Amino acid sequence: MASLMVRTPTPTPAARRRARPATRRRRPPEMARQEILDAAERVFSEAQPDQVGLKEVAREAGVSHALITHYFGTYGGLVEAALERRIRALRARMMARMLEAGALARPAELLGMLFDALDDPVHLRLMKWMVANERQTSAHALALQERGVQLIARQVAEALVPKPAESMIVTIELALVTAVSAAFGWSMSKVPLAASVGRSPTPALQAGIRATLAGMVQTYLRATIGPMIPGGLELGEEPQPLEPIGPRDDE
Repeated sequence: MASLMVRTPTPTPAARRRARPATRRRRPPEMARQEILDAAERVFSEAQPDQVGLKEVAREAGVSHALITHYFGTYGGLVEAALERRIRALRARMMARMLEAGALARPAELLGMLFDALDDPVHLRLMKWMVANERQTSAHALALQERGVQLIARQVAEALVPKPAESMIVTIELALVTAVSAAFGWSMSKVPLAASVGRSPTPALQAGIRATLAGMVQTYLRATIGPMIPGGLELGEEPQPLEPIGPRDDE
């Protein structure tokens, strides 16, 4: 008689974590803090922040609950710190990109970095959790934390003229805040927003929105701060016609 074969289901990453004994070791404080944040990101990559808690993060990091609360205070503080680290990294990437030759003439690239960050499932989950739970720091997160927009605006202005006027910096700040708001709003509500024009949130539609927003920012900056710069503002080529984004859902 042929033996019966019973196939054991492959455990999910979350199940493997539950079965894995915690391995604890001594490490320097900053290393421990970063490893806890790394572990939290791995947990958040598989579950919404409100579906897990300190227990899952502690098990993934191989530390005690007490150590996490020592560094972050509460679970909410841990989630905020995870998002804050991502925002700081995004700001650093954008500021580094602006130091490259000709980067200011390609606003679509800089906006693309923002859209890509907001498209990341972990980043989006953390942002949604912050807004849904009305965390006090969520307002800072939307502004790229620690006056990130202000720092970027000043760097842009100083790349254009040696001693920019405050009015130029404020104008760039407004353009950046508007772009961040549009990108955030799209990422948080892309399904209903796409449906409002009879479409699905396809990559082609998102590419069209990116290009449209970049063109609007480019036109606005050329008109507002161009007269403040000798010879005008060079922002590359004029916005190009959009690529086809496909038929509407009912066509």
